[in-house]
Amino acid sequence: MHNHNLLTGLLKANRGKLGLTYALSLGTQLLALLVPLAIGEAINGLLVHEYTSLGLFVGLWMVLAGMTVGRKMYDTRVFMGIYTAVVPKVIQQQRAMGMATSKLVARSMLIREVVDFMERDIPDVFSMVITFIGSLIMLMLFDWHIALAATLMLIPVLALNGSLWRPIQRLNRSINNNLERQAQVINQGSLLRLEQHFRFTRFLRIKTSDIEAGTGGIVELFVVVVTIYVFTFTTQTPGIEAGTVFSIITYFWNFQGSLDHLPTLMQSISRVKDILRRIREGIGTDAQ
Repeated sequence: MHNHNLLTGLLKANRGKLGLTYALSLGTQLLALLVPLAIGEAINGLLVHEYTSLGLFVGLWMVLAGMTVGRKMYDTRVFMGIYTAVVPKVIQQQRAMGMATSKLVARSMLIREVVDFMERDIPDVFSMVITFIGSLIMLMLFDWHIALAATLMLIPVLALNGSLWRPIQRLNRSINNNLERQAQVINQGSLLRLEQHFRFTRFLRIKTSDIEAGTGGIVELFVVVVTIYVFTFTTQTPGIEAGTVFSIITYFWNFQGSLDHLPTLMQSISRVKDILRRIREGIGTDAQ
């Protein structure tokens, strides 16, 4: 059985558990979308000494807290179960193919990253998409001018992130190559070779961090301009209530905040894509 078939088989075998954990994640994110609206209504209610909206907000908060705690406890059991099922089989198959022990050690670590991606990053994608679309819809319901400003902000943000995909892929390929060599270098390398290896590791990590930080900094310039417009437009709307101002500002803040996750998610997707290629091929490339 090829390794990609093994992974696909494990996903199919656990589709019920994965479906439940992702459904809980999706439900939590959808409920969280109502929080800014609920807070705004609670503020408006309290300003006129009406407490029903506050009660609804507290009820929503308690349901969200319960779902979040339950999902985290369930997630750990599901994904650790998948990891402990797949790692021994992959190692056994690749050891039978003659792969060096040092690379097998690295592969076990890389598979853990794939499982972490399933546990952490896929729900983050759900969160980003729901926050992105949901906040835009809520802004549209409040005022189309704000929704239009938020949409226009997307153009430079998406273009910038798209231009970084290939550099990110190259960096993650080098990071995974380096990790696969690490056990051998530690076991056999001289002091000079060890220093070179870890200096290169440092260089790759700094380069990755710089890409994320630089992208985030440029994106913030566009965000600041649009935020000033949204704040000014909202607060100058005749007859608007304080709670409504809070809801609009929060939805816009959540919308732009969802874009901040793009560079990190691109890094994770690129890294996992390269890991799966290595597992599928059964060998790692040695090029830096």
